Amino acid sequence: MFRCVRCCFLALVLGITAGAVMAGEVLLEVPDLKWVLVTQAGGSAVQVLDLSRGVTPLATLRTAGRGRVVAVHLQREGRRVWVLGGRGLDVLDAYSGRLVERWSVPEGVRPERLQPGAGGRPQVMSGQQPYEALMGAAFLVPAGTRVSLR
Repeated sequence: MFRCVRCCFLALVLGITAGAVMAGEVLLEVPDLKWVLVTQAGGSAVQVLDLSRGVTPLATLRTAGRGRVVAVHLQREGRRVWVLGGRGLDVLDAYSGRLVERWSVPEGVRPERLQPGAGGRPQVMSGQQPYEALMGAAFLVPAGTRVSLR
């Protein structure tokens, strides 16, 4: 009986994952937490799903004014979700959906993806140029740039 339930659950998870990819959704699987983060193609909201107890929605993360979702990253410390949109980067709490931090994209920069950075904080890539989200700054800044926040 347990084996049958486990097989059905695995089929459900694989079905959700395959369906999400086929629908053109941004998808981030976090196997150790048994989480999946999905969004509709061209959408601006990210759904956080917990698969450890069936399919349980944890939160819907909305990035108002940021355009379509380009990339998603989970920072395990504090369960923060980094959502990169066409016009900015938001950090949201994975459980409540509360906005924690926000940065705009500088004029002329086209964000393409997130890549791992120092301390679990990802960098935004535009072409070959990495950008950092500095605490206290309103805009993303080129990585390695000295910035004075006064």
